[in-house]
Amino acid sequence: MEDRTKAALTLSLLSPVFGELVSGSSPPFEFFNPVSFLFLWGLYGGGVLILRDLWVRWGKGYTRLMVLGITYGIMEEGLAIKSFFDPGWMDLGIYSTYGRFAGVNFGWAFWLMAFHAIYSITVPVLLVEALYPQYSRWELLTARTRRPVVAAFLLSASAMFFGLNPYVPPALPYLGALIAVVFLLRWSRRHAPRRVLVMKRFAGRPLLRSAVLSSLVFINFVFLPSAGIPAPLVCLTGFLALFSLFSSMEMTSPVDILSSAIGLLLPILLFYDIVLELNGVIGMALVSAVTLVLLLRLRKKMSTSASAPEYMVPPPQKI
Repeated sequence: MEDRTKAALTLSLLSPVFGELVSGSSPPFEFFNPVSFLFLWGLYGGGVLILRDLWVRWGKGYTRLMVLGITYGIMEEGLAIKSFFDPGWMDLGIYSTYGRFAGVNFGWAFWLMAFHAIYSITVPVLLVEALYPQYSRWELLTARTRRPVVAAFLLSASAMFFGLNPYVPPALPYLGALIAVVFLLRWSRRHAPRRVLVMKRFAGRPLLRSAVLSSLVFINFVFLPSAGIPAPLVCLTGFLALFSLFSSMEMTSPVDILSSAIGLLLPILLFYDIVLELNGVIGMALVSAVTLVLLLRLRKKMSTSASAPEYMVPPPQKI
């Protein structure tokens, strides 16, 4: 199996792993059910491969990656699962009423857009960027593989739409979500800035920067709704933190990119998964520990390597 295929397969698997398993959305016993895993793989894996290749084709840049991640959140949670609109969706909690307006769970929608931008799209992309730097400027899908990947994504999304949630969303908000997807894709292609903020305090500390700013996003959406703060303010501050996170990133060495990915995961690995375990979600502490150990060992190995690979451009290939 050539490295390009390995990179694509790795990316397709990492997205459901971090978006569902590590995040606790699908605990181990649920995640490793063969039937549910295939649909998650088609949805997450297909989505991240398609968006990652668009990101490369349109000029990369982390704010562009953020916009594409937000777009994925709308496609999955809004268009496929419909949790943006369903007031009885099982995972809402306080968000069933907090920020709900005109048939839309706005508080939940903003949180899930930020969540998927970080964990379902950016973390897997960063890890593959670090592991396969020779393909950082190349699309991973070929003309032969692109169609089945798109088909798998659409099939999984359709299965989620018809089989997972029978709720029928209001027509106008649902149409608005569809329009938002089209708008964000067009805007990302033409206008998304590459880098805006320069945070000198975090210069040379990608792990710390990502950990601090992703923690702000996490705290904002997980804790502030229970504090009685108005939903519009929570949505605004959450997206300001999200924008600060992405717009302060830089394209640097594979070690720094890996460090950024680890930092993004720390709020989940060091806090949220432990809380889930204490609340009876069996296996999450083990998932957290194994994930953190593997990532830190990989970082140590890359950091101590005498010839850590830099970004390289492979020979031209037909795509």
